[in-house]
Amino acid sequence: MRQLTTHALFRACGALTALLMLFVIVLSVQHEHDLVYAADVRDATVVAEVLTASTDRDVVRAAIGRTAAGRSGRLTARLSDGDTLGMSNDDPVVTLPLRAADGGNAVVSVVPGPVPLPLFTMVLTLAIALVGLAVAVPLGRRPLRPVTRALTVLTQVAREGGGRVRVHGPAELTELADAINATADRTEVLLANEREMVADISHRLRTPLTALRLNTDAIGTGDAENRVRASVDELERDVNRIIGVLRPSSTAPASQACDLAAAVTDRMTFWSAFAGAQNRSFEVRTTTETARVPLARDQIDAVVDTLLANVFQHTPPCAAVAVDVVRHAGWVTLVVEDGGPGFADPSGALRRGASGSGSTGLGLDIARTAVESTGGRIVVDKGRLGGARVRLRMAEAGRKECPEDPRAWRLWSKTHLRPT
Repeated sequence: MRQLTTHALFRACGALTALLMLFVIVLSVQHEHDLVYAADVRDATVVAEVLTASTDRDVVRAAIGRTAAGRSGRLTARLSDGDTLGMSNDDPVVTLPLRAADGGNAVVSVVPGPVPLPLFTMVLTLAIALVGLAVAVPLGRRPLRPVTRALTVLTQVAREGGGRVRVHGPAELTELADAINATADRTEVLLANEREMVADISHRLRTPLTALRLNTDAIGTGDAENRVRASVDELERDVNRIIGVLRPSSTAPASQACDLAAAVTDRMTFWSAFAGAQNRSFEVRTTTETARVPLARDQIDAVVDTLLANVFQHTPPCAAVAVDVVRHAGWVTLVVEDGGPGFADPSGALRRGASGSGSTGLGLDIARTAVESTGGRIVVDKGRLGGARVRLRMAEAGRKECPEDPRAWRLWSKTHLRPT
């Protein structure tokens, strides 16, 4: 930005300097022309005065020879008898008619001569112009510095794609920064509304969809059961596609942080009822401390419902389910495990669109996106119940730095998660 401003100032000052130089040179040439014309008029007047006093040819020739125009062959005196003294064939620039001493009419004329170029004036003008150009650029850039600094800030914010703009400069740029900030605030509100809408879609559609799939077992076997299952599968694919397009992709503001332990406890009331209907062993253990994470409550509900829906959908009704929440050393960990067949490829289960149990893999991808937005990570492996275990490690809300390898998981796994 500074280099661009310098170039623009240099071009503007250069153009202005060139115009001023041209103007000065034209004035100088015109001034020299006026001086030459005035000298020619004086020479013609001297000869005319001699003619009014005497028409003697020798006297007139002597007068012509004493003038600069006469010596250069540009002055001509035409006497009353028609004789011409001097040599000139061009059109005159000065013509003085007069009455000669003999009473006749005479004419003194001077043709134009060369106008000398004002070389000294031109060189002096060029030197002054160069000095003025060298001084004008830094002086002209000084009042533009607030503008360039403000434009630089706007450029950096636009390139980084976030943050608020704070500029100090002209009122127009300050108003522009305020308008950009207002637009950014409205965008944040729209994104927050979008996240809430996606979480609501996930919560409102996935949960009854899972209940519908479980209730198909009560229909019995046959064509009706197959048609219902096919319709449920198609509906689930559509729901997954919608959530995949509109899934949350950023961390919720600090004001939307919620208690993970309380959220899990509330959602387990719903899922424990399904577990009881299937005679599943359903175990829930949460920390008694507040475990706030930088995610909105709707996002937490969507993640929990997604993980539990996967468990109920892809494990047999007799498979046990365990949900744990632990908080330690700046991290909050959510663990969901089951006694089902587990993942054939745990490392590949987190790839979007990949699953080892016949699903789209979108549920784990939604959970991974939410967890990574907090600075944490998700781990899929084999748990103590013999099936899949999904661990979601989330940074605690309000913590700027957390250890890379929290002792929370190591200490807690020794006492609770003994692998089989």
